[in-house]
Amino acid sequence: MPITSIEKFGIIERDKSYQDLNSMPSPSWAKSAIMYEVYLRSFSKDGTMKSLMKKLPDLKDFGIDILWLMPIHLIGHLKRKGPLGSPYAIRDFYRINPEFGNKDDFLELVNACHELDMRIVMDFVANHAANDHIEVKNHPDWFKQDDKGNFSREVPGWSDVIDFNYENQELRKYIMDVALYWAKEFKIDGYRCDVAGMVPEDFWVELRAELQKINPEFLMIAEWEDPEMHLSSFDVTYDWVLYYKLYEVYNESATVADVADLITRRNQEFPQDALRLRFLENHDQARATYKFGAKSYRPYAAIIFALDGIPLLYNGQETGDPKHLTLFDKNPINWKVKGANETRKFYNSLITLRKENEVLTAGDTEILENDQPDHILSFSRTLDNKKAVVVLNLKDFDIAVSLNLEAVKNKNWNAFDIQTLSTEQAQPNKWDLVMAPFGGKIFISE
Repeated sequence: MPITSIEKFGIIERDKSYQDLNSMPSPSWAKSAIMYEVYLRSFSKDGTMKSLMKKLPDLKDFGIDILWLMPIHLIGHLKRKGPLGSPYAIRDFYRINPEFGNKDDFLELVNACHELDMRIVMDFVANHAANDHIEVKNHPDWFKQDDKGNFSREVPGWSDVIDFNYENQELRKYIMDVALYWAKEFKIDGYRCDVAGMVPEDFWVELRAELQKINPEFLMIAEWEDPEMHLSSFDVTYDWVLYYKLYEVYNESATVADVADLITRRNQEFPQDALRLRFLENHDQARATYKFGAKSYRPYAAIIFALDGIPLLYNGQETGDPKHLTLFDKNPINWKVKGANETRKFYNSLITLRKENEVLTAGDTEILENDQPDHILSFSRTLDNKKAVVVLNLKDFDIAVSLNLEAVKNKNWNAFDIQTLSTEQAQPNKWDLVMAPFGGKIFISE
């Protein structure tokens, strides 16, 4: 059966609550981090690791803590997609695609990240390989086959790959050895595991244990959304549900109240301290300014940066360019697209606000009642005696809104405006606000 766009990414809603359970301990360095996904082929004109190294200081100054590098391995030829092929159709897991550089370049990149106090996460594809993977002829039993003996895949549309057979113990050892090789030899800081739920959970449990022998603070990110993964194998899971719900609000097939309900419900469904990867775009989705509108994406982005978890930016997202970056050919980022400086300033302001206020990374989240629940999203973050109040207008017209915040009305606040990017002192006697179209304010108590 074909896997739909939602099912593909493993959005699993369990029948029970996990809020009374604790996630496995995650690396302390990840809990307040900003992640940046890089696809080398489009990141620079030559698409190399050496060019990326030149941009590392800029990314560091921008506020990036974790670099996620999409697959850098040798790509297959058989039934490849596009002229250059998908980075997720890997022919040899031990070789680097010469298009991007070599192993010396990669080691230099990892060391350069560490010198800047940045971490680097490598994409790990454990579910499938290219149709012409180097072990297909030597070990055909390592790969899934149909009842006619043809190599097969769970997702028919992924015609450039075949799935691994995890019933084969030699295959398991091969994949394990691959993962341990890159972690040990190159001192990477983590793996982002592609379609993690399509690989047996017991494999991830075993792999995590072995990786932590190499580095006790190794980070494991699942491209999947299952709360149980936080109990056994992964530090971070994707928040696909929030992404899709926000888009439904944008195209008016859902209300803002639905987002508020979702935030409350998903917090109850996941274990305590579960890190969620939140985003408005990634390599599987259209650009944020295209999908959420060049004039209307800001409050949606503010949600991502004002909630807990790890915010993700993708490969030039900070330019605001709506042009889609294809995976299968050369398509360099236009770093000088019109409005890039303003978009970059916007994201940098959100990053700075988040880094300067621990309440936005570690505070408890609570939806706040307001009298315009179908249009205005309001929630608070609370950490000890520090509080943040987030009020966002997801509509294209002015809205007068009242919040029920009697308990904190006499506090002094610094109010950040997501449109003007200015911060001013505020002391609302009543929480009666007028919100500009697609505007919003993030109040931080003094």
